[in-house]
Amino acid sequence: MAKVLRLPDRGRLLVCTDLQGCLRDFERIAELFVQAHDEHKDAHLLFTGDLIHGPHLEEEEWPEFLGEYYRDASGAVITAYEALAAAYPGRVHALVGNHEHGHMGGPHTAKFAADEVVLLERLLGAAESRRMRQILDTFALAAIAPCGAVFTHGAPAARIDSVRDIEQADLSGQSYGSPLEVLDTPVVGKILWARSAAPAEARRFLRALGGTVSIYGHDVIPEGFERIGDEQMVVSTSFGVFDANKVYVQLDLGTRYRTVHDLRVGREILPLYPTHSPLRLGGHG
Repeated sequence: MAKVLRLPDRGRLLVCTDLQGCLRDFERIAELFVQAHDEHKDAHLLFTGDLIHGPHLEEEEWPEFLGEYYRDASGAVITAYEALAAAYPGRVHALVGNHEHGHMGGPHTAKFAADEVVLLERLLGAAESRRMRQILDTFALAAIAPCGAVFTHGAPAARIDSVRDIEQADLSGQSYGSPLEVLDTPVVGKILWARSAAPAEARRFLRALGGTVSIYGHDVIPEGFERIGDEQMVVSTSFGVFDANKVYVQLDLGTRYRTVHDLRVGREILPLYPTHSPLRLGGHG
């Protein structure tokens, strides 16, 4: 699988971030994608990583900072992703997140368990774990579109000179002496783990990929999204956010977005559950 996904120059693109095992939100964004595809026949859907690894908590144990309650259903999310991608060939895409990377040779995450990789693969069993890893191997590391949008899991802080630097990135994890070394890995570490990027870093990253705006997840924005300067927007579609503030992005791939301020609430920035909140979105910037 190519590490850089190249999106087309026409059609609609729906963008979803950080499900972390929330099957209900997967089913909702899938419903929105199918509606868009049925209406226009030109829709694409992109997940920006961290489809897997959610909490295993009872509702009475759930802390408010984790947003809307759900139970981890990572295996079901991956199965549903595979089915949706098969039903709409070439239309459904996903990027590697730091949680997927653990199943591909990267460091094992420990957000909701001492070892989330071991836990999920134990729950799935050997055969399903192999199948999941085959699916994850189809995920790209970044996506670019002629409309100017560049998509990664983490912030655009990697120092790169061209698309080739990402295509040549090693996801195997074999070069890490310890799990912490991924954070110092120039391309993979930044793309998967960086929570912020200085404006100059973001501009350099975007220039290298021919883009103008960076859209990513990884960090939780309780209000649903946050613009950072002219180049960056963090989006929270699912994990850590209450339904009233969950948002996704829908872009017109045939236009050109000059800055993130061209992405408007009610047009490109849309509520995942509009009946919960009629665009009461408090994005910063």
